Amino acid sequence: MPQLLWRVEGEPAAPNLDRWQQGLTLHLLFQPLTTIIVRREGQTRHYLALAGCPSCRPDSCDRLCHRTLFAQLVSTTLPGVALIPVIRLTSRASERRQLIAVPHRAEARLLDAAFLSQWSEGRLVTTWSRLQAKPRPITVGAQLAVVSEGPAPASALQAAGWRGVPIASVISGRARPTDIPPPVSVGARASEALFAALRDPLCLTGAAVDPRAEPASVEAS
Repeated sequence: MPQLLWRVEGEPAAPNLDRWQQGLTLHLLFQPLTTIIVRREGQTRHYLALAGCPSCRPDSCDRLCHRTLFAQLVSTTLPGVALIPVIRLTSRASERRQLIAVPHRAEARLLDAAFLSQWSEGRLVTTWSRLQAKPRPITVGAQLAVVSEGPAPASALQAAGWRGVPIASVISGRARPTDIPPPVSVGARASEALFAALRDPLCLTGAAVDPRAEPASVEAS
């Protein structure tokens, strides 16, 4: 199935948090989810990589696949947020320090835009697996690529409760660049706190949600 890339734009004006969390959980029963945060030229942007069906295109799909359903979930539960199709998001030669990491403490924190802001430029790819039966209901892994300036990636990850993976932890800077960052193939069990952080729209949009906002109604299709 093709991987399609989307830039997340806007802020949820009146999110329906219950419907969003229910829909996200349903999506994860069928497909993993990859979020991408990029910091460049003083700007931080959020992206999303979704697996489409064999006939998927960024502008349409001839059937109701999981990618289309996820886009509908965003538009109906997070009004004000749009998924903009993007052709490519390649790495930069300056992002030389690269590491794959997994959570290793129960109190491991979500790797978000605030975490990435420790470096002037960088990219953070996080992949959440499909929901599975216990004792590993969901796993998560991350790939961090940052410039030479700033704290050591391994130390910063350790402070956040994550650790580098011994096998293939360092990604070669000479690796062939891809148009869309591939999903992180290594993962470890995510705690309930990490899963709760994923279900917060902030993980997707980077925009804070006012908890006092009235839930938006969702019309039945």
